[in-house]
Amino acid sequence: MGITKRRIAAVINPIAGGGKALRGWKALRELAVARAPVDEFVSEYPGHAMRVARHIAGNGYDVAFAVGGDGTIHEVVNGLLGANGHQGYDGPLFGAIPLGRGNDFARTFGLDCEPAASWGSQNEASEAVRRIDVGLIRPFDGEPTYFVNMCGLGFDADSAAMANRLPRILGGALPYVLGVLAGFIALNNRRLSVCLEGVRTVEGFVQPGWAPVGPGADGSLFLEDDFLLASAGIGRYIGGGIMLLPHANPVDGLLDVLLARRVRRTKLLKILASTFRGGHLGEPEVAYYRAAKATIRGPSGTHIHADGDPVGTGGAEIGVLPGALPVLF
Repeated sequence: MGITKRRIAAVINPIAGGGKALRGWKALRELAVARAPVDEFVSEYPGHAMRVARHIAGNGYDVAFAVGGDGTIHEVVNGLLGANGHQGYDGPLFGAIPLGRGNDFARTFGLDCEPAASWGSQNEASEAVRRIDVGLIRPFDGEPTYFVNMCGLGFDADSAAMANRLPRILGGALPYVLGVLAGFIALNNRRLSVCLEGVRTVEGFVQPGWAPVGPGADGSLFLEDDFLLASAGIGRYIGGGIMLLPHANPVDGLLDVLLARRVRRTKLLKILASTFRGGHLGEPEVAYYRAAKATIRGPSGTHIHADGDPVGTGGAEIGVLPGALPVLF
């Protein structure tokens, strides 16, 4: 029956994608309301979509759509899970109309970025509910935060922090490109300690010189080195199409973890160019693991991001909640 007989809420971020989300929703509204009653909620400031999602979760809605970019999706998921808890979650089904700058969440899940097509495919969702994994990061100096794509310390977090300081009117991938450029100029390698629990290798992607883990083996692995970045996630893309975790599977109950050691700028250029097709995994400075949990510690002031949003500094514990969120796609 799809979602046509259910009570639906849509959380719209009017400035996502430089205004693309609001324009897209206005074009979609007539089609959406013709199929089913939809209550609209327009976010007004950073963090408001999270508060709205909490309200939706506690007021009998069956479906909650995030209409916007990765930041809107991040806020809505945090609101839903924050209201219901991730253990035995029985809140609204989650849907997304990706109309932001980067739309990296949409890339992993194959969501159409054309509003009517995206709404139509999710409107025809079957009775069988699909559930996806959700990450949970606990910064040592911040609040626990859910994520549905990726989190990390180092270069990607520095780039995200810069992108988030740029005017929201800038649409597309430009803020991410400028953020990466700023990170490239600064090139802050940091001494990080990384502890992985329940480690498994992705065959062929752990390079010589890294601590060995046998294929399929479980256990713990501790690494300390000067790192360019340490990233963990359940999604594949970051920064508007950079395929940082090309083998991530958001339904396998595990984190994919990528570590990159100190590199020169000339080598970084090569690595960055190869990330759009996943070629960076062949570089000796890069290692790729799967793990049940990661604990990463760095110097004070080291940026941490979750789904591109800054969440703390210094270090964090990172885990995964298998099948925590029911979705329409």
